[in-house]
Amino acid sequence: VAIIILAAFFRLWRIADYLNFLGDEGRDVMVVRHILQGDLTFLGPRSSAGDFYLGPIYYYFMAPFLFLSGFHPVGPAIMVALFGIATVYLLFRIGNEFFSKNAGLIAALLYSISPLVIIHSRSSWNPNVMPFFSIAALYTTYKGIKQKNFYLLARK
Repeated sequence: VAIIILAAFFRLWRIADYLNFLGDEGRDVMVVRHILQGDLTFLGPRSSAGDFYLGPIYYYFMAPFLFLSGFHPVGPAIMVALFGIATVYLLFRIGNEFFSKNAGLIAALLYSISPLVIIHSRSSWNPNVMPFFSIAALYTTYKGIKQKNFYLLARK
């Protein structure tokens, strides 16, 4: 619990003063504003690595946070920070299950105080939630295989 509180402190303390708000973040806020006005989209941001688009799920995750913050960019940044805090918990669970409680605590502590991770957890750029979803997908796949629970792997 202390590590989660520490992670929350580093990610949320004065977040409005430290968040990055550049071109990609501005574009995302504009798209989400249009979504909240009823103009739904099925295209996410364009990839910088090729000529294709990512899915729009990030925009729809952003929508309630942007709305609740009164369309202030700090709302989506808080969402990313919350995903970062949840990632700390996931790392503890995985470290504890795969190795030991101490390994889980050390992994969670290192991730919670990592300066680079903290900086990325304060910005609403769409790749910043990837650690949470990557770890959650791998962990769910592992649990599905280990428990022979194929519902966790795919729906029929």
